[in-house]
Amino acid sequence: MDAQTTQRTGTARDPLAGRRHRVMLQGRAQIAPDHLVPCVVRDLSRAGAKIRIERTLPLPERFALYIAGHDLRSVSAALRWRRGDFAGVAFADPPEGEPEGHLRQPTKL
Repeated sequence: MDAQTTQRTGTARDPLAGRRHRVMLQGRAQIAPDHLVPCVVRDLSRAGAKIRIERTLPLPERFALYIAGHDLRSVSAALRWRRGDFAGVAFADPPEGEPEGHLRQPTKL
């Protein structure tokens, strides 16, 4: 697989990881142990997401991201970039035994 194809579709290991889906899902970013802030998930893939979040809110390098869809799911997110009201996050490695990109049921909100 050439570098251009890898960049367009994801990694050579998992070509579907980078396939993005445009969505508009309500979310919450846990920026402190007892502080959840609203956000909107705009793009979603198995490897990460683009979120819209108030630019004045500081985002830690790692945080829990709760996504409302057909049911509530959570994922550990790592901040990759931030521009204005948008931020790109990569999903952390899944727990052993779970498929990559698996969204877990939250333990506590």
